[in-house]
Amino acid sequence: MLGAGAGAGAGTPSADAEPAAAATSTGPPSSRPPNILVVYLDDLGYGDLSCYGSPMIQTPNLDRLARQGTRFTHGYAGHTVCTPSRAGLLTGRVPPRAGLPHVLFPEDTKGLSADERTIPEYLKQAGYTTTCIGKWHLGSQPEHNPTRHGFDHFFGALYSNDMRPFQLWRDEEMVEDPVDQSTLTRRYTEEAIAAIDRAGDDPFFIYLAETMPHLPLAVEPRFEGQSEAGEYGDVVESLDHYLGVLFEALSTRGLDGNTLVIVTSDNGPWYDGDSGPFRGRKIGTYEGGLRVPFIVRWPGVVPRREHDFPVTVIDLLPTLCSYAGVTPDPDVRLDGTNVRRVLEGRRSVPRTPIYYFDDNDGSLAAVRDGGWKLHVQRQDGTTRRLPELYDLERDPGESYNLASRHPDVVERLAGIIDEMEAELAPA
Repeated sequence: MLGAGAGAGAGTPSADAEPAAAATSTGPPSSRPPNILVVYLDDLGYGDLSCYGSPMIQTPNLDRLARQGTRFTHGYAGHTVCTPSRAGLLTGRVPPRAGLPHVLFPEDTKGLSADERTIPEYLKQAGYTTTCIGKWHLGSQPEHNPTRHGFDHFFGALYSNDMRPFQLWRDEEMVEDPVDQSTLTRRYTEEAIAAIDRAGDDPFFIYLAETMPHLPLAVEPRFEGQSEAGEYGDVVESLDHYLGVLFEALSTRGLDGNTLVIVTSDNGPWYDGDSGPFRGRKIGTYEGGLRVPFIVRWPGVVPRREHDFPVTVIDLLPTLCSYAGVTPDPDVRLDGTNVRRVLEGRRSVPRTPIYYFDDNDGSLAAVRDGGWKLHVQRQDGTTRRLPELYDLERDPGESYNLASRHPDVVERLAGIIDEMEAELAPA
């Protein structure tokens, strides 16, 4: 069952309206691999865009992007918190398997291992220029720098904006301290446009990991007081504005037709923000912690539609490798699914389960397979009424525990959890 669609945000020019299109695809427009732009917003909730139902935040540029491509209603982050979510995206592996099950802090010496294979490392094999812009949060030691993990260029911060020291880096050199955070969204956009131009005739991969709307919030004066949703809304509307500038840069350079754009979030909302119709928020393993906006556009390839197939950022590595014509290392165990056929119009493909890990101890707290989701533990460690089984197709708010009615489903999903825990257990 497809989720209910939300109208475009107020203030969107009528000239931007898109005609209805069938959910079909004619395939890539050329044999050249596509440019790829992945935008990873920070702590943006499922309900924080007007195209996902926000009545108070207006996001006309992202609304237009959603009308031009596929708006997924079952999109998932890689984890419920920053570091492991990013590890899952870049490696295509669940965060504990990638060695980063918890949030990193400035004093930590741990980071992304040199043994992990990342999206940019694979794409460089196909001739891509690769750029990381914004929040890294996968380690601060020299060996953890993005330039040591497949990125040709890096401009951004090594940690979250509530951690100290909060500095800006260019490649492996610290270039700014202190940082005026109100300028970051604009400056990241400028860096992304420069990366597009720097690529020349080569295909590019840009990973734009925005600092906002993670707390503390900061916005340029021109956006202050703009949104009905307070300062948080001002920040989201600023992000929408500058992403519109970036999308326009693609268009004016004639690159829309061969650029795959993906916009999503690293987890659900923290203290501010809207998790939509879902229970829970960031850190928790109810749907509000992982269910996020997920918009994909590639004109002529990705159809204009709303789709309820479950997709996760952990799927990006095998999917993007498929588009680049690169085969992931067969000796590396991936947890994501190649969803290329779904992006191009297929109703569904067989997919791996979606796993929900507890940030406190790194344990596997829940699993989704098909429309069913099983919880075997809670964030606070209590066991009252566990296990909890929910039919996410009929009960997306996880309000009605059906475990006693479907013991066979509980047993099957518990077996999936046992298998994954056995795989992740230390040798």
